[in-house]
Amino acid sequence: MSVNKIRQPKAQGLEEPTSELELYAQEVMNEMVRQNVPPTPSNFDAYFDKMLESKSPEFRKRILKILELEDTGEHEQQTMMEQHLKDAFVNIKKFMQLINLIYKNLRHLVALIDKRRYELKAVADKAGIMTLLDTLEKDMQSMNEIIKKESKTIKATYEATSELVYEVQELAIYDSRFGVYKKKYFIRKVEQEAKLIKEFHHESSIMMVRVSEKLLKKIESQKVRQMILRTVARLLLKTSRRSDLVAVYDDEVFTILMRHTSVQNAKRAAERLKDLVNNTNFFVGDNEINLDVNIGIARIDLERTLEVTLVCALDAIALGEKNNMPYGICPQDEEA
Repeated sequence: MSVNKIRQPKAQGLEEPTSELELYAQEVMNEMVRQNVPPTPSNFDAYFDKMLESKSPEFRKRILKILELEDTGEHEQQTMMEQHLKDAFVNIKKFMQLINLIYKNLRHLVALIDKRRYELKAVADKAGIMTLLDTLEKDMQSMNEIIKKESKTIKATYEATSELVYEVQELAIYDSRFGVYKKKYFIRKVEQEAKLIKEFHHESSIMMVRVSEKLLKKIESQKVRQMILRTVARLLLKTSRRSDLVAVYDDEVFTILMRHTSVQNAKRAAERLKDLVNNTNFFVGDNEINLDVNIGIARIDLERTLEVTLVCALDAIALGEKNNMPYGICPQDEEA
């Protein structure tokens, strides 16, 4: 049976959609049925964003305003939690340093008492003083032994806590420097997307975005370089769809998983991104910095490994720059 002949059942007791959002949601669902795309929540989310691009700016603005009410802020909460864990690790490290300092000072105090004891040997009528010093020395030695024992426990606890914090950092999905996903999480999601493509036969693409090397070579300050990277990350988040996944891939390279997006549609997205970045500038002191990026695009091809696809997308960056184009395309995908 062809898709066009599928009967559309109507739910009993429900009225026809009347609001702008309801009508658009029905339009999205009809298009998914027409394209024979399984109406799973993730697919609906991707098509919802994809079709929204073809609507008027006024319509997109109204719909996005409605969607903002649904935003739970989970991204910000996750990022904040991971940042708090890092801060906790820093505080634990400081705490250990303070304990170590106290221990050193105590040892210094013991040495100081020994010195004064030696000096008092030359003083007449010192029996009472020597008795007091003997008592004080015993107390200090006792305290020293306690602290030495406790310091070993503190050290063991610190090392165990450090390992736990490190494991949490390894499992973290967000990069706190830029507010985007980490590379490991991105790879995992692309692998998952490849399985969905194999099952449902849709197209998805990968976009690599590298901050212009020419621009970064002019910047000596590491602080300013980080500011540039954070600005580019914010622009990527601003231009990407909700169903896209923005991640940091390398020191100066970001990447985007564009679900249900052909290479042709990825090209249009790259042009919009390039225009937005080129029209963005800011001042550092008296110097004006004009942002620039180089872009590479590759489709997720099941006939090659993910590693080959990622390398091809990175190579496409150089191709676009060489040909003075807003973007470069993986040669195999350009031919396809």
